[in-house]
Amino acid sequence: MGHNNGPRLEPFGIRAAWLRFANSRELRRLAKLEARINRKRAAMAVMIEERRTIMNRCIRRMRRKDGKQ
Repeated sequence: MGHNNGPRLEPFGIRAAWLRFANSRELRRLAKLEARINRKRAAMAVMIEERRTIMNRCIRRMRRKDGKQ
């Protein structure tokens, strides 16, 4: 992939020497794990953003109560 000035691809975003020694069964399992990890990261990002929204809303209420805004 990277031999003709194209972008060099790193399987699963991992740049590790050991990855070259994985067999096809292990690569399939790594692909499934990577998909699960990415879904969990996305879900976590949504939850963190929701927490930040609630926190900011509460901070605004707190400041209004104290007459600071």
